[in-house]
Amino acid sequence: MKLFRTVVAVLVAYLIVYIFTPVAPVALAETIVVPVVIIFAVVFGILTYVAVDRREHLKEAVATELNKMRRIYHLGKNLGASPHLRSWFTDLHGFVYDYLGGFEKYDMAEYDKGNALFRRIAYHVYTVPDLREVKEQVLYTELLAATALVSDARQKIVTLHKSGFAQSHWFELLVLFIIFASPVVAATADMALSRFVSANILAAGAIFVLFFVEHDAFTSDEDRDLAKEYVKNIARLELRRG
Repeated sequence: MKLFRTVVAVLVAYLIVYIFTPVAPVALAETIVVPVVIIFAVVFGILTYVAVDRREHLKEAVATELNKMRRIYHLGKNLGASPHLRSWFTDLHGFVYDYLGGFEKYDMAEYDKGNALFRRIAYHVYTVPDLREVKEQVLYTELLAATALVSDARQKIVTLHKSGFAQSHWFELLVLFIIFASPVVAATADMALSRFVSANILAAGAIFVLFFVEHDAFTSDEDRDLAKEYVKNIARLELRRG
């Protein structure tokens, strides 16, 4: 699909340039085309950098959450080795399973649906029975720290996933591309080389826009792929119900 959109964008760029017939002096357009192209490249370079950086930070937050969820489980399992904490760990086991397993029913676009399931984990951690040994106290301190890190990671995930380019700004994006494309097309002379160069510049700009759009917004497939990482954690932890 991405390749198809790129091919279409390039073909449209060439079509626009090659059907355009210069009808007026282009001296002014030739004067402003270079700074317009530079400004366009800088603006979209910044936008794309922000989009790619946000995407990487979101993936890092997901990795942190999954890592600390495994930490919560293993710490709880160690605490559950004590007879008086076994029942408490059994409940924790179930809550972790339910939280991770919930991502089989919804993806990252519906990440908020896991809020209640995670709260059950966090609240249950606070209800641990009396800690009778120093080892248990140390493990519980680490468990609290891991739970806090998961909570922080979840907040980052929510913020990063929703902080893409707002739909209300897409018109501004279109206007910016038109402002870029207009002098490029207007500066095209009725010569094969000039049309070829202008078409390539316009096509490059279109590809730049597509690259930004593809990195700024998560597709449904990408949301599902991220959700699958949560489900995979069930196998990594060898969680079983029953």
